[in-house]
Amino acid sequence: MKKIISFILFTLILVACSNPRAYHIKGKMGDGSWDNNQVTLYSLSNELGMEPIDSTIIKDGVFNLKGRVDSVGWCLLLIKNNDGESIYKDFYVDGNLQVDFKNGKLRIAGNGINNSYQAFVDKYDSLSVNIIKLNAEQKANPSDETLEIAFDEEYEHFEKSFRVLALSTIMSNLDNSLGLHIFQAAISSLEDKDLESILAKAGSEFLADPSVKMVSEQLRLSKKVGIGCEYVDLALFDPDRKPVALSEYVGKGTYVLIDFWASWCGPCIAELPNVLACYDKYHKKGFDIVGVSLDKEARLWKDAIRKNKIPWPQMSDLAGWQSQAVTVYSFSSIPHTVLVDPKGIIIAKDLRGGALDEKLSELLNK
Repeated sequence: MKKIISFILFTLILVACSNPRAYHIKGKMGDGSWDNNQVTLYSLSNELGMEPIDSTIIKDGVFNLKGRVDSVGWCLLLIKNNDGESIYKDFYVDGNLQVDFKNGKLRIAGNGINNSYQAFVDKYDSLSVNIIKLNAEQKANPSDETLEIAFDEEYEHFEKSFRVLALSTIMSNLDNSLGLHIFQAAISSLEDKDLESILAKAGSEFLADPSVKMVSEQLRLSKKVGIGCEYVDLALFDPDRKPVALSEYVGKGTYVLIDFWASWCGPCIAELPNVLACYDKYHKKGFDIVGVSLDKEARLWKDAIRKNKIPWPQMSDLAGWQSQAVTVYSFSSIPHTVLVDPKGIIIAKDLRGGALDEKLSELLNK
């Protein structure tokens, strides 16, 4: 099952340095059902992870957190009840803030950044209504092929819509902390051309962030394997630990999809039925696939190949995200695909769902 993008908890390293600043967070939790439960404020600006900086108890449906922070930045508000349930919300700590609990979610307002972020989250929630509904229906009826098709189509629409939303929000907030916050959270949903547009217009503070520098370097490397470039060979191992090279399959007169995936990758497994269908439909017309896995355990890799009845050749160095494939082909999320023409020239990337079938039809149904 595809993993729906979450914008509730981002473990980000965001630091906006300034003199110590005061904050006052006033919370209203409705009818008192959350009374006597603890509210904890965590900083997300600690390189080691979340760091608790304040806490209090809810009484008569309200709570107050008041203090000073050494730097203005992103924090997380976490509330747990005695049944182990919890609600949480990431937000920008600066000045006076108002927390409300509505429809099972925390809403935080009080400064420009949080107000803009809440608007972004509201739009995200609106985009995800149908995908959440279909996801629940599919789980309840796992053998319903109609629901599976509907979910895949809706998810494809969701991905495209979210990309537009994230890009527009980042571009509108390049001069403040929200732009960087969304950039880091949505990086895997943005295309190279989106990243190039962002980096071209961003200011020095945005560009100085370590995560942005990493993306910038990755973009530089990705140009070496961009559309129109010749593919780069990889020397890895097949599932039987025998040496194998990408050049044994690519540039041999057929169109080849280099499919970067892993057994632990939910979206990769969810995309497999579509890739298998395209393989069955176009293989005899001159279409091949080579799988490059980011697995670390050979057993899990082999089990996934067998369970999903994958017929095309596979290779891996079982190094996970430290695989040479990640460095050479410069990608930050999977599934990632590279379509190579019969002469070994890269002609497309990241074709998913119907886009892969459309491209292959264009190339092979002449």
